[in-house]
Amino acid sequence: MKTQIADYLFLLNPVQRIIDNKLNVKLKIFYFTLEISKERKMLLAFAHILFVKEGIRIPLKDLNSTDASKPLSEETLAIIDKYQHYFEKIEEIVEFIDDIKNPTGIYTHVKDYALANGTQYRKTIEYKDKDGKVTKVVETDDYYVPNDPDEYVMVIIDHISLIHTEQGNGRHLSPQEAINKLSSSYLVPLRNKYNYIPVVIQQQASAQESVENMKHNKLKPSLDGLGDSKLTQRDADVIIGLFSPYRHAIPKFLGYDIVKFEDHIRFLEIIACRQGGAGIITPLYFDGAVNYFKELPLPENQEGINQVYKFIDKWKEE
Repeated sequence: MKTQIADYLFLLNPVQRIIDNKLNVKLKIFYFTLEISKERKMLLAFAHILFVKEGIRIPLKDLNSTDASKPLSEETLAIIDKYQHYFEKIEEIVEFIDDIKNPTGIYTHVKDYALANGTQYRKTIEYKDKDGKVTKVVETDDYYVPNDPDEYVMVIIDHISLIHTEQGNGRHLSPQEAINKLSSSYLVPLRNKYNYIPVVIQQQASAQESVENMKHNKLKPSLDGLGDSKLTQRDADVIIGLFSPYRHAIPKFLGYDIVKFEDHIRFLEIIACRQGGAGIITPLYFDGAVNYFKELPLPENQEGINQVYKFIDKWKEE
């Protein structure tokens, strides 16, 4: 679920908008997929594009089927071919990386791109004693100028809890230290120095879904519930949480009948934001088979809600 909303917001939608609106936007995405192979990522993109553009719902398991008795129809294969330029655009924009999993490796890979596509200017700093005598001279980075100031570069990490540990300070870092190193020592400089856009997926701690939290209605994602390291929140500009009431057998939530929606409803919340707006919640229709989200009508809009119920029933029947 966390991966799906990240892919929808930061990968599939941007690429689709660039193509559909013929936007002259240069976008580069480094996608460090630590949990899912790049081949599976592309299949998920196939399923999503076929659904959005043609209304064809082919779950990933069918696209990836090796069952000779259930081959894709010639018609479906022709439609896939029709949207080949979408898949080629994804391959052009997105670099799926599944063989670099440690903090320094991730930083080095992205920094190498920055230095190859821009200029890092340096400066000299002199340290003087009380008498004005220079005691130390240090050369350090000053500012960076990209070759193309209109290029947008995103660094997506899915997910940060799967980061491998590495050596640091003369010893092997703990998993929490590796996460903190990646977030504070590497992703923050990529954002601040190169103006890149880090997108980090982080799980909630298992204790967040405990019986005690259920009793006190504290199941929604929260800053206190961040798994493996809570320090990452200090580095983020915006933190988004996604909540599924159906997963916790909650019959009604914020006016919505979860029993009728079943697993097709999610609630996206802005948990924290440096520019304000925290606490805003948006209800979303969700179809995990094709990685699709759409904002729902308000619960009092019964006509709109009934249309969504019909949409859900349509796919149940097929």
